[in-house]
Amino acid sequence: MNRLYGMLAAVTVCFVAFMALALSGRNAGGESGEDSGDETVRGSGGKLLARVPGRELRLAVDTEPQTLDPISVVDTVSDGVSEKIYNRLLRLKLNEKGELKPGDDLAESHTITPDGKLYTFKLRKGVLFHNGREMKAADVVYSLKRLLSPLSKRADLLEPFVKGAPEYVKANGDRLMHDDPNLGIRALDDYTVQIELANPFGPFEQHLCTVSCAVVPKEAAEDPVNHLSRVPVGTGPFKLAKEDWYANRQLVLRRFDQYFGGKPKMEAIKFLIYKEHNLHLKLFMAGQLDAATIPQGHVKEAEADVGPENWIKYQNVRTNYIGFGMPSGKWKNKADLSPYGTNKLLRQAMSFAIDRENLCKNVLEGRAVPAIGVLPPGLPGCKESRPPMKKDLAKASELMKQAGYPNGEGLPPVTMLCRNDPDTKVISQAIQQDLKSAGFPVQLQFREWNRFLEETENEPAPMFLLGWVADYPDPDNFLYVLFNSKQWGSEGNTTFYSNPEVDRLTEEARHVTDFGERTKLYEKAEDIILDEMPWVCTYHPLNEVLIRKEVKGIRENKTMLDTGTEFPMVEFRDVYVATTAADEKATALDEKIGQGVSISGVASMAKFGPAGPVLLTSDGVIYIGGLSAWPDGFIEKAVAVGGVLTEAFDLPVYEKKEGAPPQEGVPIPPGGDKHAASRRLIVKLKKMELLEK
Repeated sequence: MNRLYGMLAAVTVCFVAFMALALSGRNAGGESGEDSGDETVRGSGGKLLARVPGRELRLAVDTEPQTLDPISVVDTVSDGVSEKIYNRLLRLKLNEKGELKPGDDLAESHTITPDGKLYTFKLRKGVLFHNGREMKAADVVYSLKRLLSPLSKRADLLEPFVKGAPEYVKANGDRLMHDDPNLGIRALDDYTVQIELANPFGPFEQHLCTVSCAVVPKEAAEDPVNHLSRVPVGTGPFKLAKEDWYANRQLVLRRFDQYFGGKPKMEAIKFLIYKEHNLHLKLFMAGQLDAATIPQGHVKEAEADVGPENWIKYQNVRTNYIGFGMPSGKWKNKADLSPYGTNKLLRQAMSFAIDRENLCKNVLEGRAVPAIGVLPPGLPGCKESRPPMKKDLAKASELMKQAGYPNGEGLPPVTMLCRNDPDTKVISQAIQQDLKSAGFPVQLQFREWNRFLEETENEPAPMFLLGWVADYPDPDNFLYVLFNSKQWGSEGNTTFYSNPEVDRLTEEARHVTDFGERTKLYEKAEDIILDEMPWVCTYHPLNEVLIRKEVKGIRENKTMLDTGTEFPMVEFRDVYVATTAADEKATALDEKIGQGVSISGVASMAKFGPAGPVLLTSDGVIYIGGLSAWPDGFIEKAVAVGGVLTEAFDLPVYEKKEGAPPQEGVPIPPGGDKHAASRRLIVKLKKMELLEK
C-alpha cells in the first residue's frame, strides 16, 4: 500500500492514499494523451510532495524492454532491467579511485596467463538460479556457446577472439549449437571454466562484463512456452515472474531471497512505463515515483521545485548523432542512399549547418555538451583536446557548392528516421530547422522504438537520428563495434559504413595489449571517420535524473555508464529507501483503509463504488486508480462530493483486451465511457470538508 503522508497538515481530515501504478502491465506503447497541466499534481507552493510510502522502488521508463533474453539485448532499457536479473563471470565495479574496472561476479577468482590468451575462472559454489537449481560450470559453457548461436545479436563479443569460435559459428548453420572440442570454451570440473583466445585481446574482460554474457539455465533457455525474452531466469538479486510483466504498463521485479550476494534490501523494483515524459515529472512531484527523467522544457521548473537533494547530474559516455546509410555491399546501388550517402561534402556541410550550442544550451536546457567527435569526453582514449564542432553557415554553403548543390539547388528531399517520443521530436525538429535554413530539404518520420531498430538494422536507412551509450569504457566499443565493416546491421554498424583502413586500424588495436599504443591506432581511425562522416555527431548528453533523497545506494555508486533511471551498473542488492516511523504508520493506515475501515471519521472510497486505490494531496487533488471497473455514475458521484473532473485516463488491461491497441493517456471527457478494464481518475476538489459527506 502507498500513502501520501507528511504533507497533509493543512487538511482537516486524514484520507486514504494509494494510487496503484500497477495498472496493467524501454520499448513500445500507446500514444500519449494531452498534458492537463501541472496543477493536478503539485503540493502547496508547487513543491515536491512527500514520498508515498511503499516497500518497492518505483522507477519510470518511457518504453518497455525489447527483450530480456541476454543474447539479444541491444537497447538501454532492456539492458537496465536485465542487469537486475542476471549475473556473468565478471562485472564492472568502481575501484578506490572511482574507476570502472572488471571484477569477479559469478567467478570467485580468475587468472590470465602472461601471454593474455588463457583465462581460468573458479566459480562460486552454491549460486542458485531463480528456478532453485545450482549454477555450475556446464551452465557457463552452455550460455557462452548460446551467445555464439544463430539466435544471438551479440556474437561479436566472443566470435572474433575465442579460439575456434569462427569455425564453430560457421558449422552451427541453422542449428542452435553443437559440440566442438576445438572451441576454446570448456568446463574443467563443476566449478572451473576455461576460455582460450586465439590471440590476446585487451578489452576481453570487459566483454565478459556485458549482460549478454549472462549465465542462464538450459532448461529455461529452451523452454518452448516461457521464453527468456519474456520470462527470464537468472541468478541475480531480483526475478521476474510471467504474471508481473504487464505489456506496455509495468514490470515488477521481486526480491530473490537466495541471491548469492546477500538478500536484497528492497522487496521489489517496479518499472513503470509512461510514454508521456511530462507524466514522469508529475508523478515524481506527487511522490509516486522514486526516480524519473526530466522532460524537455521542464528543467528550470524542476530545479525550482525539487531541490538539489533530489537531483543528480553527471557525465555519461554517450554520443548522439545523425547517421547516414552508406551504399556498401549488396546495397551499393540502393537509390535512396544518394546523394547524402555517396557525397561526403554534403554530410560535412550538414555538420556545419547545425547549431550545437543552441541545441545543448536551449533545446536540451544544459543537459549536453557539443560533440567533439565519436568518442565522448570521459571515455579512456578520447582526444579531449579536439575542439567542439561549431555552426558555420559560410563553410556549409561552400561545401554544398563543392558538392554540386549550390544553396541546396537540385537536392532531393531526404527523410530522417526518428524514434517516436516527445523529447526526440523536439530535438529532431530543432535539427531539421537548422538544416532547412542551410538549404537541406529534410523531412521527419517517426517510428516506435522496435520498428525503428528493425528499419535501421536490416538495411541502410538514408538518414536517421540515434545515440550510442558505451557497453564498456573502451574505444573499441565505439570505433570497432560501430564502424568496422564486420559489424553491419544489428551488430552495431547501422550506417553500413566500410573503409579498409578503418577496418585495419580497429582490428589491429584489438590485438595490442598496451593501452597507449591502442589509443594511437584508435585516434587515426577516428580521424578518418570524422572526415568521411557516416555520422554527423551532434552532442554528448549528460545524465540528469530526479531521484528522491530517501533512495540510498544509487547516488553513491552511479557510474559514467549508468543511463536514464535504470542505472545498469549499480548493484541493486544494496539499494533501499530510507523510511521513518511516520512512513510505517502511514503504511499501517493504508492497510486498514484497504479493508474499508473508516479513519478520522472519513469513510473509505468504497461508498462511491469499489474500494480502489486513492491518493489525496494537500492542495485538494484526489487520484483514483487501478479499479477493476467503474460502475454507472461513479465519476458523477465522486464529482458530486465537491470535485471537478479535471483529468481521466483510459488504461485498458492488455490481457483482458488482447489485440486492442494500447491507449495510455487517452483523456475521457465527463460523461464518456466508464467501463474500461482499469482506470485512473483525477478529481480536483472544490471543498475539502465535503469529503465527510
